[in-house]
Amino acid sequence: MRSRAIISALLVAMLCMLAVDASAGRRVRTFSEQSEATKKKQQRPQRGKQKPYAELIKDKVAIEGLFTFYHDTTDNDMLMEIKPEHIGPVYLCGESRVQSDGRYTDNGAMLGTYPFYFKQVGKTIMLMEKNLRLRADSGAPVRHALDKAISDHLIASATIKSQPNDSGAVLIDASELFIRDASNIGYMLGQRGKTGHRFDSKHSYFDNVKSFPENSEISVKLHYQTSRPQSGITLQDGYSMYHTYHYSLSTLPETDYEPRVADDRIGYFLTQWQDYTQMDRETAYTRYINRWHLKKKNPDARISEPEEPIVFWVDKATPEEYRDAIAEAIEFWNPCFEAIGFRNAVVAKQMPDTATWDPADVRYNVIQWMINPGAAYAVGPSRANPFTGQIYDADIRLSADWIRYMFTSVEETIGPTVGHDGSVIEPFDPAELLHEHECDQPFHTCTYQRDAAIDGAQALTYLLSSAGDFKNKDSLTKEYVHAYLVEIIAHEVGHTLGLRHNFKASSIYTLEEISDPKFTHQHSTAGTIMDYLPANMAAPGEEQGEFYASHPGPWDYWVIEYGYSDWGDIETEEEAEKLKEIASRAGQPELIYLTDEDTFGWSTRGLD
Repeated sequence: MRSRAIISALLVAMLCMLAVDASAGRRVRTFSEQSEATKKKQQRPQRGKQKPYAELIKDKVAIEGLFTFYHDTTDNDMLMEIKPEHIGPVYLCGESRVQSDGRYTDNGAMLGTYPFYFKQVGKTIMLMEKNLRLRADSGAPVRHALDKAISDHLIASATIKSQPNDSGAVLIDASELFIRDASNIGYMLGQRGKTGHRFDSKHSYFDNVKSFPENSEISVKLHYQTSRPQSGITLQDGYSMYHTYHYSLSTLPETDYEPRVADDRIGYFLTQWQDYTQMDRETAYTRYINRWHLKKKNPDARISEPEEPIVFWVDKATPEEYRDAIAEAIEFWNPCFEAIGFRNAVVAKQMPDTATWDPADVRYNVIQWMINPGAAYAVGPSRANPFTGQIYDADIRLSADWIRYMFTSVEETIGPTVGHDGSVIEPFDPAELLHEHECDQPFHTCTYQRDAAIDGAQALTYLLSSAGDFKNKDSLTKEYVHAYLVEIIAHEVGHTLGLRHNFKASSIYTLEEISDPKFTHQHSTAGTIMDYLPANMAAPGEEQGEFYASHPGPWDYWVIEYGYSDWGDIETEEEAEKLKEIASRAGQPELIYLTDEDTFGWSTRGLD
């Protein structure tokens, strides 16, 4: 009887609960329903739960190297292994745009280069950019204050997908780090540019991933789309375009390289930062010149080949008729290096047609031949170790339309194309390209613009119109174009050696001197090829000299001496004295120097 009473009481209580719950519009599940639901919940995978490492990499292709990746060839998913030793150390990342739309951006662009490290916070791996703007020696007391004063930058983050394996390594989805709007194209075109293009992650994917002991190379296809169709000669469809971006992840070079201090009288690009280690210095900045690591193979020899020469590859996409000129331009600088004891310091090599490596790979320096219809320019940036200034990668890109401009731009300039409505159709202005994010330091890259190409075109037109013998016009054209290419590329190679512009160098010689081939073969047509030099055209009836500089000038020899002289194992104080002696020659007339920030464009603030 008592048991029945208890059961009845329980039934009444349950009915009351159901009644109360029904009045609120809800239903409470019975004990049996709750048990079944709990069982199903336990069987269902929990969101964010980490799976065993071995399970996630099963049937995936391993790409082993500095960072190891696991590729699902069916779904094109990419997992990235993060080992415990990857957390904390600083690496280098170089971003490049290797394929573009050809209208708003160009291919082969060397973009951001920055030091980064991985940081783990809970179940998240963060890709952080190291802030090197303000620094202090690790043992200096002020370092404690400095660490609190500045912040590093979060680039991207990824959730840990796996449980640690036996060595403590975990897996993340690599797309969370690398499938993103790499250089803010979505913002530049979608908002600032007003074209409406937005980054589309759904249709973006990994193109290729390679990994080696000291570097990992990652290429991704990034899709941009818009609801407002855009016109453009290179755009197949106004709604959609793909870019290919390349990430080079590498260790910091471990060499016996010694940084070389900068001097304001010498025109080099710089690696610099505010140094808080000492307060009583004349300047708050530590400043190193950017240069390659060149050492004599035989230190005791007056002239020796370097242990590792600076090698540039001529892009296999370069038309065969222009390859010799580009190779000659690469090795243009060797007389300067021979003067300080290096033989074959800069070497030109032809990229084989069968080569499978990517020009964006940090192990290769490439003169890239690119297609950007209507845009005539050349750019020569480089990448340097942000701690020492040691250059470790450089890629020069030359637009094919630079050559085309010599045969078309004068016609377009003098008699522009007229549209159906009678309006003048101006030639494409390369200034419309999104160059402003290609370097985070002002005046750090060189961009030859359309005016220089027009100047070259006008000179060629003048040359051919004044040539008396029609049969010689083809050979004259080839000779001129060859000299023109040598000048362009040698100028850009100079930038990749660390050299800045010198816009005063064209003032040191007379017209009579630069018209004399014997003089220019020895002294060049200007103080340096790092000026913007116009064509050297003879007046009617006068003998034609060299069209463009074919040899380095006195300023070229001087700056190379400062930056690359190898005095072997000497004390810092002794090297400082030698550098001071070289820089002290700055007052010589042929070494006059004036660079970008001295000109200020058309402003009256300009010194020249």
